[in-house]
Amino acid sequence: MTDYSLAIYGLIAVTAVITAAVVFVLRQPSDLPAFKKQRD
Repeated sequence: MTDYSLAIYGLIAVTAVITAAVVFVLRQPSDLPAFKKQRD
């Protein structure tokens, strides 16, 4: 059971990091050409 709980905590940590990174990027004024193309 310890292995499974460690895996679950690992997935939660990775998901939280990815979510935080996405939110951080989306909150910035985007200077990326790809984002400008999508919004136009």
